[in-house]
Amino acid sequence: MPRLTRPRLALSAALATMALAACEPTSPGALAGGEDRGFIPGGSYVLVGMDGQTVPLRNVTMLVERNRVSGQGPCNSYSAKNNAELPAVSLSPIVSTKMTCKDQQLENRFLSVLQQANEMEFHGGVLKVHAPSTWLIFEHGVRGSSSVSALDQARG
Repeated sequence: MPRLTRPRLALSAALATMALAACEPTSPGALAGGEDRGFIPGGSYVLVGMDGQTVPLRNVTMLVERNRVSGQGPCNSYSAKNNAELPAVSLSPIVSTKMTCKDQQLENRFLSVLQQANEMEFHGGVLKVHAPSTWLIFEHGVRGSSSVSALDQARG
């Protein structure tokens, strides 16, 4: 490589580095690791905990969008508009289909807690939805696809 080209290449690399550095988040809530506690990633989540206990089946989902949540419970699909700016939550009345199933009690409790939710928090890959009485704990994922769950297999 000719000598005149190397300084130009070094200058170009330095300018590119500065341009990329300008794109880094500068919000006051940003942590050293680049994660902002006020940021709630949209997408599909699966319920893994409720009322301080592990949920045994991965059959309750929630899709988080900017102004809406929706998903599938063990029996029914549901949706509601979020009337607040995330991470705050203020859901309109949850609209749900009206099918019954053996896990209706779990679904009713989940929808009751979700309706009372007032904030979300995302940290370490876990989404927590806070209601006055408890937390709903979600992980990124989708509903279990097996038609027979591990719990159903154990029940016989």
